[in-house]
Amino acid sequence: MLNRNNHCRFMEFVWKGYRSIFIENEIIRVEILIDKGTDIVEFLYKEKDIDFMWRSPIPFYPQSKLIETAPTKLGSFIDYYPGGWQEIFPNGGPICEYKGATIGLHGEVALLPWEYQIIEDSQDKISIKFYVYTYRTPFYLEKIITIKSETPYIEIEEEVKNLSGQEIDFIWGHHPTFGKPFLSEDCIINIKGGKVKVIKGDGKSLTNLKQTEGDWPFVEGVNGEQVDISKVPAENDNVSDVIFISELKEGYYEILNEKLKIGFFMEFPKEIFKYIWFWRIAKGSYDYPWWGRNYNIALEPFSSLPNLSEAIKRNDQLKLKENSSLKISLKSGVKKI
Repeated sequence: MLNRNNHCRFMEFVWKGYRSIFIENEIIRVEILIDKGTDIVEFLYKEKDIDFMWRSPIPFYPQSKLIETAPTKLGSFIDYYPGGWQEIFPNGGPICEYKGATIGLHGEVALLPWEYQIIEDSQDKISIKFYVYTYRTPFYLEKIITIKSETPYIEIEEEVKNLSGQEIDFIWGHHPTFGKPFLSEDCIINIKGGKVKVIKGDGKSLTNLKQTEGDWPFVEGVNGEQVDISKVPAENDNVSDVIFISELKEGYYEILNEKLKIGFFMEFPKEIFKYIWFWRIAKGSYDYPWWGRNYNIALEPFSSLPNLSEAIKRNDQLKLKENSSLKISLKSGVKKI
């Protein structure tokens, strides 16, 4: 049951075998899968009954009951990907080897059960600490998610600790993915400045962009024209791209739906998250894993380009000395137009 029926409140429950929790106030409701990476699978704006998060077309089975038919070359991330918003750590991107450990697509913590503790529970504020220990690497990660009364966003305070007796490298990122009914061709992405690099998308991908570099928001199209990638494609535009945005002028982005008069924003520390990974699919990704089904975009603050082993070659990774830690803060939520 809810701990109260107005202002800030939370509810603990089990969904498909996963411990989960709702936190909400008068404006927003956020659903967190505690037993699955603390994924945020709902970020609902109550006034318009719009959930910003995208839901994957891949069925989400109880982890204890799904038997994978065969291991994939990427690891298990896709098989257990419900859409929504994931914490990505300590690898971002394809599977890699690190100091004798195999680390799958997008790392460890998105597939781990976390623990949690209620820090504050009042009608004015809910704060919950979530924490986890990685098992192939020697890290401890904790985050405190806070929601305040009459506030249209959540705040996240995070800390990663290196528990080992040696310096350790890692990639850190957040992977929020947006879909209908919020997402449409009426959406505009606002990012201040930045260099853009376009690479091939997932599976068998179609695109209207050359695999090239440019200055945000313009990229050369396949026919030599300039394409404004701040404009979200329509659902049936048949494109699929992965785009990396660097040299950010500020740690902030927003996606605004000009027809619905609402948007979603994220603030992040650009000295740590130096890149935004921009993943967009408008029915343009065929074969495994998406089979021409997806309409979504993701704007993902990341410390590095993929993956960990390649980031180390570029000296692009984060690193922590033995028994040291790193803290960050995020803020994310609804923006009215």
